[in-house]
Amino acid sequence: MRFGSPALKGALTGSFDWRWVADIVFNGARVMQDVPVTAPNFRDSGSSLVQSTGECTILYQDDFARSIAPSQIGDLLAPFGTQVAVSVIVSVGDAFQERVAMGKYLIADTPSIRTNRYRFNGVTVSAGDSIDLTLKDLFLGVQQDRFDTPGSAPDLTSVWREYQRLTGLPVTRTVPDAPIPATVAYQEDKLQACYDLATVLDAVAYLTPDGTAAMRPNVWPAPVDTINSKDIDPDGGTLVDVVPTLSNEDVYNAVVVRGKAADGSQIVLAGRELTEGPLRAKNPDGSMSPFRRKPYYYSSDYITTSAQAAAYATQQLPRVSRLRSLTYEVEEIFNPLREVGDVVKVNRLGQSFTARVTDIARSGGATQKLSVVVNP
Repeated sequence: MRFGSPALKGALTGSFDWRWVADIVFNGARVMQDVPVTAPNFRDSGSSLVQSTGECTILYQDDFARSIAPSQIGDLLAPFGTQVAVSVIVSVGDAFQERVAMGKYLIADTPSIRTNRYRFNGVTVSAGDSIDLTLKDLFLGVQQDRFDTPGSAPDLTSVWREYQRLTGLPVTRTVPDAPIPATVAYQEDKLQACYDLATVLDAVAYLTPDGTAAMRPNVWPAPVDTINSKDIDPDGGTLVDVVPTLSNEDVYNAVVVRGKAADGSQIVLAGRELTEGPLRAKNPDGSMSPFRRKPYYYSSDYITTSAQAAAYATQQLPRVSRLRSLTYEVEEIFNPLREVGDVVKVNRLGQSFTARVTDIARSGGATQKLSVVVNP
């Protein structure tokens, strides 16, 4: 969950106003601050390699009737390295105001560029710009910076040190460090190598709102917030709607960890499967179960022994067999503090559950939509 003062958290449960703004970072320097943002449409997805993306429109009117509309490489808002730091400013009348950093992005596209012009004393001047931006988080730069040739970590003593070297970004150490267990030949995709490296720490790579590279632990942390409906919390309830969904698409009842033999052929290092319950792989007599056997296959160059593979399979089986089976689509009052990975308690009349946020969709509306998975 993003940082917010107690006063801000209190304001978000009552009546408040907010506006989206952007700071423009060009060649490493902040050159524009609090530029008004309209038509915000931002998505955070924990299952994507580039997790935070969005679209918005920058409105700009210069005091001296100049335009900042990009027309070539090297222009201020051209999609060639310019960063946009997006924030939300929450206010309650004139008495309270607080800024929340939403994310730091690269400009990926400028699909629509409009400049209103007029004649003044025989000279054509700008009345203002309206520039549509497609934004993607800083992992886009890591993804585009591919390895020229296969390589490996020069130092196996620290996952975090290698993670920082690969991303080229400052890091925020959110999980304990550990040695890299094996020398791995990186292939072409540098961002995928970062995600693979994070699995050593039982975590997922992600970017914090200030643009530093961090890791989100797979083990659920303690709940950071409670979302109540109005019928049980008339004064502070922010829950609008809850829609449960059940799907077997990402549900498995077995985990198979694959590796490579000395001759390069693929072998099975370890496997685990459910032996009881409705998702059992087999019936007690050995016959096929109603759900049948549905294995989740995993391979990693960081897993080299049967003992490592067995530990991983044991760790992953409850996650792939139960965690993904029941999801909820939750709609709540707009809350800029909410992040993917947050564990929250959800309470409405007749139902309470603990869940972890996997996706967030925000626009200019009064609510935001979350996808969450329930605690197994």
